[in-house]
Amino acid sequence: MATFATRAARRTLESSVGMNQPDRQKIAAALGSVRDRTLELISCLSEDALSRQHDPLMSPIIWDLGHIGAFEELWLVRRLGSVSSESELDAVYDAFRTPRSERGGLDLAAAERVVEQLRDVRQEALRRLADVEFDVANPLLRDGFAYEMVREHEAQHQETVLQTIMLMTSETYMPTSRRGLPSRGRASAGEMIRVPAGPFHMGAASIGFAYDNERPRHVRNVDEFEIGRYPVTNAEYVEFVASGGYQDRRLWSETGWSWKEEAAVSTPMYWEAQEPSDVDPVRLSRERGTDGWQRRTALGVEALDPAVPVIHVSCHEAEAYARFASARLPTESEWEKAAAWDADSESPRTYPWGEEPDGTRRANLDQLVFGPAPIGSFPEGRSSVGCEQLLGDVWEWTASEFTEYSGFESFPYREYSEVFFGPDYRVLRGSSWATRPEASRNSFRNWDYPIRRQIFAGIRIARDVR
Repeated sequence: MATFATRAARRTLESSVGMNQPDRQKIAAALGSVRDRTLELISCLSEDALSRQHDPLMSPIIWDLGHIGAFEELWLVRRLGSVSSESELDAVYDAFRTPRSERGGLDLAAAERVVEQLRDVRQEALRRLADVEFDVANPLLRDGFAYEMVREHEAQHQETVLQTIMLMTSETYMPTSRRGLPSRGRASAGEMIRVPAGPFHMGAASIGFAYDNERPRHVRNVDEFEIGRYPVTNAEYVEFVASGGYQDRRLWSETGWSWKEEAAVSTPMYWEAQEPSDVDPVRLSRERGTDGWQRRTALGVEALDPAVPVIHVSCHEAEAYARFASARLPTESEWEKAAAWDADSESPRTYPWGEEPDGTRRANLDQLVFGPAPIGSFPEGRSSVGCEQLLGDVWEWTASEFTEYSGFESFPYREYSEVFFGPDYRVLRGSSWATRPEASRNSFRNWDYPIRRQIFAGIRIARDVR
C-alpha cells in the first residue's frame, strides 16, 4: 500500500511529465510587465526623493534601481553568457559590499542615467533570450529559472521601494494610478479556525520556480491547533493599547521589553493621534478607540479603519498582543498547513484558493491599493480550512526562527538564504499589499529582525487545542 509520502511524490512526478519548453515571448512579456511597474512607482518622484537616503534602514531608491539592473546583468547576461569578469556595477550595487547604512554616501548616478542602464541591460538580456537553449541539464535554465528569479527579485525590490516611500518626509507621494478595493464582506474579528492534527507536505515542489529556502518539500506533523480566520484588526489592537499592553511587563519577552523601552514604542509605527496632543495613548484608546487615531500612509494621513488589519508592528509587539489575547504566534509549519493543505486531495495548494495565480480578485496584492483591505474583503481567497487573507494585506510574523529545511541545498548563491539562517531572524509568512503576485505563494518564506517595523507586517494568532 502506498504511504502518505509516496502518494504525494507520485503526483508530483506525474505532473512533471510532458512539460513544455519555456515560452520566450511569455518570459519577455513577464520581464516587461514587472519593469513597467517599477518605472510607474517611481515616475512621480523627484531627483531628490530618488537620491536621498530617507532612513539608515533603507537604501536611496536610486540604489535599489541600480541594484535591479546589476542583478539582471549578472544572471541574464554574464552567467548565462559564461562571462566571469566583474561588471563596473558590482562595486556599487553588491548588497554585501555596500551595507544599507553606507549607501547614502555612495557616488550614485543620476536617475536618468540609472534608467538608461536598466534599459541597456534589458536589451542585452532579451537579445540573449532569443538564442538561449533551455537545457534541462542546466539548473539556471531549466523551467526558465534564471528569468523567473530576476523577475521576482525586481518585484521584491518594488516592495522595498514602497517601504522607503513610506519613510519619505521630503515630498508627498502622488502615484499615477490607484486601484479601489472590493466591497466589504461580512466578517467577525477574532474568529478562530480549528486545524486537525496530522501530517502534511510542506515546502515547494521540485518543479517550477521557488527559492532554495522553500525546498525540499517534506512531511511535517503538527498537533491540532486553532488559527485566526483573519489577521488581527486595528480595532482588536487598539484594545491592547487601551488595556495598557505596552506597559504590562508580563506580556513581553525579556528581549522585547528591552527593545520597547529603549525605542520608546507605545503604538504601531505610523499611528498618530487624531488631534495632536500630549494625551496618553492608553487614555486616548480607552476613551475613543480607533476614532482617536489616524495612520500615516504613503498617500497621506487617513483615519484608522477598525476593520483593517493592523500593520507596521514588530515581532515583539505581535508576541505581546498574542499573549494579551491568551494566544500565541503560529509556527511557520502551522501557518503553511492552514494556508496550503487540502485534506481531501492529500496535497498542498500553491495558493490558499488553489492553483490559479489570481492576485486581484482573491487577494489584496499588486500594490496599487496602497494599503491593507478590511477583513472579509476576499472570501474567494479562503484556504481549504477556511482562513482568509493569508496572502496580501500584511506579512504575518511567526514563532519560527529562519532555518533551513532538512536536505536544503543552496542555489544559485549562498547569499540569498544560507547566510541568514540562525536565531537572529524570524520568519514571516504570506505577503502584503505591496507584494506583487509573482512573489506571493504559500511556500514563500520572508524573514527579518524581530525589531523591524517599517516592513508591512501584521499579526495572525494561534492557540493550542487541549
